[in-house]
Amino acid sequence: MHIAVVGLSHRTAPVEIRERLSIPEQTMEESLQNLRGDSQVLEASILSTCNRLEIYTLLRSPEQGIHAVGSFLSQHSGLDFGELTPHLFTYHHEEAVAHLLRVAAGLDSLVLGEGQILSQVKKMVRLGQEHGSIGPILNRLLNQAVSTGKRVRSETNLGTGAVSISSAAVELAQLKVGQARGLDELVPLDQEQVAVVGAGRMARLLLQHLQAKGCRGLVLLNRTAERAEALAADFPEFPVQCRPLSDLDHCLSTCSLVFTSTGAEEPIRDAGRLSGLNRRSSLMLIDSGVPRNI
Repeated sequence: MHIAVVGLSHRTAPVEIRERLSIPEQTMEESLQNLRGDSQVLEASILSTCNRLEIYTLLRSPEQGIHAVGSFLSQHSGLDFGELTPHLFTYHHEEAVAHLLRVAAGLDSLVLGEGQILSQVKKMVRLGQEHGSIGPILNRLLNQAVSTGKRVRSETNLGTGAVSISSAAVELAQLKVGQARGLDELVPLDQEQVAVVGAGRMARLLLQHLQAKGCRGLVLLNRTAERAEALAADFPEFPVQCRPLSDLDHCLSTCSLVFTSTGAEEPIRDAGRLSGLNRRSSLMLIDSGVPRNI
């Protein structure tokens, strides 16, 4: 038996490739079943985030097993395996284990030490258990990775002052707004008309950081009004106006700063729709969705 990981990340692949390989939770069971359907794949688990797709496996034989994983990636993405190969990494045995532990600890993240990756690894374990795709070997390995990630955060300073993708996005907005005002520094967002599209985990973090950085209120848009209202209710001291996603064009016409963080598999706006907006001032869009929202 052979432990291996095949994947790609922000270090090896541009967003155009990563979004083709993104696997949403609602299709994770089917993807795991497809992987396990090959006799070479004894156990399998998938880590799919905005910045990486990694498939952890226990294989019957390394060469044929890696070929089976490659065939799955090619079929899922619609790309020839030759197109994917330059962007993929493959680790075996000790290297695969070491890579997993680095990922869980936040050492391989786009933002060094960010904490969200540990919850994503936990989710990978849970989905693998629920869908019966992992057995005793991967179950022990993945749980050890979760324990390692927790230990790194409790026994080292790696997470001290560490930021998430969401906080980095807000700081980027502060920097760009400052530059637009002729200042080379982070500025408060109290003068900006802000909108956030989406009401998931990323949107929650955006609201937290926007509130902390001086934003005086925002418009929250989501396909499901109840979910947006539930998120807004968790910020009673932060004025949040909930609107349906159908109001997006209006917000793009009136707001100066818009963050998107939906799980949509297709763009919710493109250049054509944006160019037709009736605007009198500049508009900054920060897209943290993969696949891309804008």
